[in-house]
Parts: sequence; C-alpha cells; structure tokens
Amino acid sequence: MLPPLTAALWRASAYRRDQLPERVLQFGSGMLLRALCVAAVDSANRAGTGAGRIVVVQSTAEGAARARSLNAQDGLFTLVERGLSGGAPLERVGLIGAISRALAADSQWNLVRDVAANPAIQVIVSNVSEAGFRSDAPFPGQLTDALHARFTRAPAAPPMFVIPTELVPDNGPRLAAMIHEVARKYDNSFRAWLEARVRFCSSLVDRIVTAPPPDQHAALEATLGYRDALLTLTEPYALWAIEADPAELRTVFPIESVNVVFAPDIAFYRERKLRLLNAVHTATAPLAALAGVRTVRDATLHPLLSAFQKRLLFDEIIPATDIPADDARAFAHQVLERFANPWLEHEYRVIVTNQEEKFRIRVVPLIVRRPAPGLSLAAAAHLTFTRAPLDALGGAARIPEFVAATTDWMAALKRDGVEAALARLTESLRCT
Repeated sequence: MLPPLTAALWRASAYRRDQLPERVLQFGSGMLLRALCVAAVDSANRAGTGAGRIVVVQSTAEGAARARSLNAQDGLFTLVERGLSGGAPLERVGLIGAISRALAADSQWNLVRDVAANPAIQVIVSNVSEAGFRSDAPFPGQLTDALHARFTRAPAAPPMFVIPTELVPDNGPRLAAMIHEVARKYDNSFRAWLEARVRFCSSLVDRIVTAPPPDQHAALEATLGYRDALLTLTEPYALWAIEADPAELRTVFPIESVNVVFAPDIAFYRERKLRLLNAVHTATAPLAALAGVRTVRDATLHPLLSAFQKRLLFDEIIPATDIPADDARAFAHQVLERFANPWLEHEYRVIVTNQEEKFRIRVVPLIVRRPAPGLSLAAAAHLTFTRAPLDALGGAARIPEFVAATTDWMAALKRDGVEAALARLTESLRCT
C-alpha cells in the first residue's frame, strides 16, 4: 500500500507554506481552479513573490469529498501536465502547495465569514459553473454575506478584488450586478461600501483539465510513490487573463507570468478563446456524439470529423471574427494540437453539458455574421441532438437561406446519418 499524500512530503526548499499568510478566498475546488488558478499562485510563491495561500470554500454536495480530501492531504495535490508542444511530447509533474485549508459552506459558514473579514484577504476567486452563476442560485447570496461580514468587522480593510472565472461573457460586471441586487436587502451604507471597496474583475480561463481514468491514476500514483485523491491531469497550455488596472492588482495579487495576464481590457483574449476553441468544441460535439465518437482526441483521428474541424476553424470561423488573421491562424493551429493531446480523456459527454446555452453564446453570433455550410451542418446536429426548435438559434433563425440549409441537413442526418452528411459536405465544398 502506498502512503497517503500529506505535508510530510512537501519540500520546504520550494517555499515555506506555513509562513505565508492566507490572502485568497476561493469558491470552488474543481479541477480547473486547481490546475490554473491554484497552480498560478503556487508558481508565484515558488518565484518568491509572496502571493500567499488560498482558503477554499466548498458549497456543493458533489464537491464535499474534494474538500475532505484537501484537508486530509494538508491542502496538497499533484498536478501532471502532459501534452504536445510543436509536435513533441512534453511532461511536467509538480506538487502544488498553495491551498491552506478547505471549508464546507453548509457547516462552517462562520469560518468563511472570518476569512472574508480578514484584512489580509484581498482576492476572492470563484468558479461555480454556469449553472451556479445566476441570481437565483446560492452563490450570489453567499458572496454577498461574506462581503457584508467584511463590511461589518473590517470596513477600513484594503479593497477587495473579486475575480470570477466562470465561462460567461463579462463575468465581472454580471457578478457585480447580482451582488448589488442581493445587497438591496441591506442598508445604504453597505451598498456604498461595496461601490467604494470592492472591484469586480472579469477574467478568462483557458486550460483543458480532465480526471485521469482509474488505471492511469493508479499508474501515476505508483510512479509518484504516494496516494493522491486529487491528482489532476492537464495540458501544458494555460492562460488566465484578468481585466483590471494592472498596477493596482499587481500590488495585492502578484501572480503575473507567461500564463497569467493582467490587462485593462481582455476582450481580445476572450473573443479568441470563445470563437477559436469553445465554438469549435460546441459546434463539433453534437456531430461527434451522434457519430459515437467519444473524445476530442478521437475526433482528431476521425478522417471526416478531423477535416470538418479544420475547415470550420480556418474557412468559416476565423473569417467571421475580427481577430487579426495571423494571430487567429497561429492560435487555431495551437488549438488543433491541443485537441490531439494523446494523454487527455476530454469526453464529448462532458462538453455537451449546457449545450443549448453554449451554442447560443459561442456559435450563433458567428452564424449571424457569416452563415456558412459547415455551421449549417453543426446547427442541424445541435438541433437534432438537443431536440430544440429552430427558434433556439436566435438571430440565426431569421436568416432564410441558413434555415433552409439547416433544415435540409437535419433531414440528411435523420435519413443517412452523420458520416454520410459529413462526406456530402466535403464533396459539395470540393466542387465549389
């Protein structure tokens, strides 16, 4: 039996975890936050910036086991980065030590309030998924209550930077609006304090993270020499772009690196990722699901789906954006290499979660701007897979020629299947 991961395995030469103050309150303990946000703080600590440690708040029942594991492992977990770089394999393995403890919202909320009221805490990060990022979900009320605890106990504490990482447009202003709406139940002085002392910063996260399958997990543990319930597998690529005054944020959250960007406007990074990565995933996922293709890697090996993705990216999506062509093409090539990562089990059954909303946000604006044959087939597969009506395509449903093409593709999918439809698309484009 392998020993469990505990603080005894931490090398103090990396940095003295116990000497760093808690500076970040993080809502969520999922893989993305661990592989990107927590890893960024850990990297900054190793560089000697004193970024501090993170207190994790777990507020969902499905995440309770992660919180227990974090505490059992003294906040530690292993991050394994595996992927391709310029076509060559790349692997890095590191022990991440930036988390100090995990708190359960349902039973330890008073401790969460204590953390929020601590003047040393100046950053709050969240990732509660798109479903939890709504005014009628628990999170806005929880965050408002935590901020109210800071207002009540430490009103003169330094400003707080709230950085949501949920994959929705303008997540900073949207969260601010939700918090200010909840705050209406408090008095005017609290609302004025929110305006003066809390900065809501939009951010964009980009990193593919998956849970290793059981056999791979066991093999990695055997190599490491210890058990890690939170072993996290990710790709080498990472980007966290945060919209704020760089100088102001830098003083309280010194984590900038090649993977972490502070900028007054992150629209470029958001649009590039939303259209050239997310839209491709969302447009391809129903076709892959209907064809019985399980993972993104499998799609890159499928002759018809692989060709479809390349054509969609370079011939249809890039021309429908304002991203500079050279940058767009370079990023698109990088995206295809990321999709081909042989070590990640990125399953389409996960990607199609919230498919209707994702298609509306990521793909429909491209269709409205520049209807094209591949996007018509993608829309047909989307409607077939979700059983949604044509009206679900929003503005795209008001383009007669696009509706006609999509309706024709839906009939072809039902009659002939996905592979025949993809082959027909390929042949029709070859003849044009």
